[in-house]
Amino acid sequence: MDNLQVFYDIALTPDEYREKLTDLKDGFDKIYNEHEITKDNEFENFKNSEMVLLVIAEPWCGHCMLNLPILFKLAEEAGIDVKVALRDDNEELMNGYLTNGNKVIPKVIAINKEEKEAAVWGPRAPMTAVIQKDIMKDMPEKGTDEYDAAFKSAITEMKEKFKTSPELWDAVEKDLKETLTVK
Repeated sequence: MDNLQVFYDIALTPDEYREKLTDLKDGFDKIYNEHEITKDNEFENFKNSEMVLLVIAEPWCGHCMLNLPILFKLAEEAGIDVKVALRDDNEELMNGYLTNGNKVIPKVIAINKEEKEAAVWGPRAPMTAVIQKDIMKDMPEKGTDEYDAAFKSAITEMKEKFKTSPELWDAVEKDLKETLTVK
């Protein structure tokens, strides 16, 4: 996508995004406050990347609740600027970063000093995908009455797991650093 810098320039700061959080604010804050960034070789490589980060996200998204506090803290400690474009307000941007034809978030786009896409991460780390698959494995058939109740229950279970798993937080951090490091 050629106009990433335009989207970046009008996007929200991390603080502006956090102000939009409602029911996921406590989980977001818990992860942000409790997760410690690992200062390893991957961190140094990430820190030395000449880039800014543009995130496509929404405050109501459970996966954003998990990933964005880790990303914000990582970027903050590395001195890398990050901004957030709301998915529902930026259809053109989101349509450039579909996952299997769907508007799945979050997506993190590393923009290099030439204002071009240098790397893309998302919508989830491999460990998160395994947890989600395990929680969703016994779901009733979509479109049935049983499905709606089971889906709500699965979402609640995932959000709770996201808020309480330092091992998952570490896996997300590692995947972000590995994927978004720009040479």
